[in-house]
Amino acid sequence: MRYLVRNDRGEELVCPSLADLHALYRQGFLADDDRVRQESGDRWERLGDFAPFRGERERRTAPRRGLLLAAVATAAAVLLWRILAGR
Repeated sequence: MRYLVRNDRGEELVCPSLADLHALYRQGFLADDDRVRQESGDRWERLGDFAPFRGERERRTAPRRGLLLAAVATAAAVLLWRILAGR
């Protein structure tokens, strides 16, 4: 089944399958606020609320949380090292 995606500028994209739609979302080409509908349907849904994407947003943002945590831990270690080295 094909899907239509519309962004806030009114531009539309046709995705040949749900797998392609997922891939574009994971790679950051599609945003939560973009609208999606099945080609045969008439109801547009916000991509972030689209039922087949439940859990996809968490998987997409999880690596960012990990990087943020690593950066904070590194900064704390450097600060602690500077404090201890100053003694």
